[in-house]
Amino acid sequence: MGLPLAVQAADKGYEVIGIDLNKRLVSMVNDRVSPFVNDARFEKALKSASKKYFKATTSMGEIDTAQIVVICVPTPTDDNSPDLSYVIDASKSVAKHLKQGQLVILESTVNPGVTRDIVLPILEKESGLICGKDFFLAHCPERIDPGNTKYFIGNLNRVVGGITDRCTKQARDFYLSVIDGKVVPLASPEEAEFVKSWENSHRNVMIALANEAAVICDALDMDINNVIKGLQSKVDQFGLKLASPGIGPGGHCIPEDIHYVITKARSCGIDTRFLDAAVDLNDKMPNYAVSQLRKMVRKNGDHLQDLNVAILGLTYKENIADTRRSPALSVAQILVQRAKSVTLHDPYIDPSHVHVIGATSEKDLGKVLRRADAVFVATGHDIYKELSAEHLRDLKVRYVLDGRNCLNPDPIKNKGIAYQGIGRR
Repeated sequence: MGLPLAVQAADKGYEVIGIDLNKRLVSMVNDRVSPFVNDARFEKALKSASKKYFKATTSMGEIDTAQIVVICVPTPTDDNSPDLSYVIDASKSVAKHLKQGQLVILESTVNPGVTRDIVLPILEKESGLICGKDFFLAHCPERIDPGNTKYFIGNLNRVVGGITDRCTKQARDFYLSVIDGKVVPLASPEEAEFVKSWENSHRNVMIALANEAAVICDALDMDINNVIKGLQSKVDQFGLKLASPGIGPGGHCIPEDIHYVITKARSCGIDTRFLDAAVDLNDKMPNYAVSQLRKMVRKNGDHLQDLNVAILGLTYKENIADTRRSPALSVAQILVQRAKSVTLHDPYIDPSHVHVIGATSEKDLGKVLRRADAVFVATGHDIYKELSAEHLRDLKVRYVLDGRNCLNPDPIKNKGIAYQGIGRR
């Protein structure tokens, strides 16, 4: 999140210093080598970023020279509990160099209250300065959609909420100067914090609803795509937003941010069973998909333990290189216990960087398919959507489990290959 914002700000005329503890990343950035795979727009933007306006370093001392400091550190969950250690460490580093008039913005995804109750005390105690008078603090939740060719950090709408009105105004003015989109001021940092965690919680629940519908369709011998087609007739007129079923959400946002909401709600004594149920259902989808593969195989007189399975796609989303919390990896871990062998393939991932005990990784898709009795599509990369049914038949693939409902089942079935999607026939 920090790197795209840094490049965007430099493009708008700011002198930007990117600080990171990862020496390799700092070196890549200074050499103008993009760490993001398959993002041609950003790769071009990074290469064109003037070294006069943007440099990267590992030195926290550079904070002394800044007027605006943006904290973009990760906020993972540990056993579904928010881990704020990176935010705390970054805040302490900023506090040591905080000076009169600086604006500090927290972009990291956090639950409501972190900016005010955790970051603010650290900054004031360590520096001796007073927020709203000596320095300014606000929250602007990160917002980006990896792989989206239309919307990027330079044109996505943002929201901001400051400790004081002046804090909010300064943060809003900064983002208005670097992005071509709306910047919506909210009444507090808590509201801004809740926007991010809630928008991803909403998406999580919508995916859970879609997955529940798909499970019901499987049980009642219906096709979820036909049901969605029927729903679309109302969506076209009323503008409702539908989610698609699959093996579950992944990435750093949707499966994690809901736990920030749950944790905060529970601390207030709120019953979170509805959100808990959505999380539980999505977490079970990798197991469910494998069970559907096993049923399909048994129906055709085979046993999964006798078959070689190819898992196509390891990232959590199509056409990107991010495997964080990818359900595809969960599928792989399950299948190595159930199948004769498991081979992994993803065009965006270096095979040496994938470690699933019991599975092998292969870069050549042809080799993977030639060895496979069954194919499990775990990520809807374009390269897999282009696979022809004739090619699969010629390679003697007998089963296809479409974990993302991204393939056309009719040509596959017409070639004598058994097909099963999530809620599809």
